[in-house]
Order: sequence, then C-alpha cells, then structure tokens
Amino acid sequence: MVIEIASDADMPQFLNTATKQAKKARELAHAHSGIPARKAQGPRLQGFFSRTMIVTLKTGDEIVIQFRPEVLDLEPFKIARAALGSVVPEIGRLEDEELNQNQIWAYWMTRCPGKMWLDGIRGKDGTALITINRSLGRILSRGFVEGKSEQVMEEKIRPHLQLLLASKNDHIRPFHGIAKDLSQKLEQLSSLPLFISHFDLNAVNILVDEECEVSGIIDWELSSCLPFGMGLSRIHTLAGEYSEQKFYMPPSFEDAERGFWQEIYKGISAETRRVFDDNVDAVQTAVTLGTLLDAFQLDEGDIGPYNPVVVEALPKLLTYRIPMVRGSDPPYAK
Repeated sequence: MVIEIASDADMPQFLNTATKQAKKARELAHAHSGIPARKAQGPRLQGFFSRTMIVTLKTGDEIVIQFRPEVLDLEPFKIARAALGSVVPEIGRLEDEELNQNQIWAYWMTRCPGKMWLDGIRGKDGTALITINRSLGRILSRGFVEGKSEQVMEEKIRPHLQLLLASKNDHIRPFHGIAKDLSQKLEQLSSLPLFISHFDLNAVNILVDEECEVSGIIDWELSSCLPFGMGLSRIHTLAGEYSEQKFYMPPSFEDAERGFWQEIYKGISAETRRVFDDNVDAVQTAVTLGTLLDAFQLDEGDIGPYNPVVVEALPKLLTYRIPMVRGSDPPYAK
C-alpha cells in the first residue's frame, strides 16, 4: 500500500512542519557530507509521497534530503543514472535512529541544476517547447539497458492487458477491442531492446536551464525497464497538454513532437537504428500499448484509480502514429 502525504500533518510529530523538516534535513546533510549546513528549504511543489528539503552547505554546494513513510526502491534510479548520466540524481539511503523508530526513511540525492519545466517555460514562446522536447529526445536516446523484452512482456505487460480485458468497468470496456488487438501483437515487442522508462514523465519531473535545455529528470520511483517505445508514449503530454479538462495541441505541437523523435533516432547507435528501421511497426505497437496501459496503471496488482480526463482523450491518443510511420500525415486521426 502506497502511503500518501496530503500535508505536513501526515508526518510524525517531530517532522510535521516545514521548520522541523528543515532542521532535521540540515542535521542529516551535515552527517552525510561532513560539511555544516547553512540553510534548508522545500521546493515550490512537494510530492504526494514524500517531503523534500534542499540543503545548502557552507561551501555553497546543495544536497537534497527526502523523508518518506515507505522504503524507496533505489534500483530504478541507479539504472536510469547508469544509462542517462548526471541528468538523473545520484541517490542513497541515510541511517538515523530517530527516523527508524518512527518508521520514516531518509534519502540523499545530488541536486540537479535548473528549474521545473513549468517554471522554466513561463513567459517564453512556442520555440521553448520545441527546444525542451528535442533536448529530452537527445537524452532519452541513451536509455537502452541490458535484458530481454520477452520476459518483461510475459511477466508484466501481458497480465496487465489481461486485467483490462477482464474488467467490467464501464470506462474500461470501450477499450477491450484495442486491448485484444494489442495482445495479439505482443510478439512484435520481442524484437525491441529494453529501455528505462520513467513512470511519470511530466513537466514537474523535468528540469530545464535558462535556454530550455533539459538539465535534470527526477523522481524515478516506480519506473521500470520496458520494450523500447512504451515509455515514450508520454510524447502526447510532452508536446501537448491537458487544458480545461481537454487534450490540447499547441501550435508548436508537431514541431516539438517530430523534433523529439528525430533526436531519439539520431542519438541511438547504428545497430539499434537498424533494429528500429526493421521493426518500425513494432515500435508503433509499443507506443500505442504504452498509451493504453499508462491511462489504466496498475495499483497493487489491479487496475488502479484513473484520470477521467485522460480516459476521455484516450480514443484520440490511441490514433497517434509516430513520424516514421505516418510520414507527412498529421499525428492523430481526425
């Protein structure tokens, strides 16, 4: 069961205010680094499952301290950092007797530079969206990892599709047809390499610099290795957005979306490019599959809560075709 933190009041008494969290974060940062801490403050937005403090050491260096009511699986962070480099924060667990007694786990992370995409793009024109997506594509083109897609397909993807097909939920049943079609195409995915796929790639978890180049990708918990293309289905909301509860394509959408895929393609190795070219329909299947499963994510082995706004947009999103398949046609069917 995932423990959600709606406010500071959900934390134990010794951490139930920002002031208490800052004090403890300074103490932990000093113990970890050996350098006294000068100040600590929270980010503009806190997560739903943790409380985070950014600690400035007396040297001017910064370190991130995070408090969580559950143990964090560090493996996705480590896999992502090994593949993508310093845009992914380094992370480690901190031991503290007071925290252990209160069943709170603390972690340190390196501070990625830049601002949240939401803040970094404010006041800028549509070219900023293009720059971010192209930059993100260049970074993610390095996301290939060791392993076989067949095992992930059988252990994770097929059971997820079977749950969708078995569901009698009125919001899920309209998608039984495409779920069945995708389940019959799953064997295509065995031709694709594995790729580290961020569980929640969005404008809060992507940091950008002053030129709108991506400088950090954070919050890798629950992320996993999936067949190439599945995790890239977030292109819908990387180039587009939900506005007033509707999916919206800004004027720069297609330039941003095509730029994203161009940089992915340019950045992969020649060997992987040959696999891509020989199996472009499989990549398309993976992106469509990722779109469907992302809308109906799993929660403790069953279909979890889903966003009705996303479900309403899903019929359109499922018509999406990557540029290598559609050519000069529009990204979505009319």
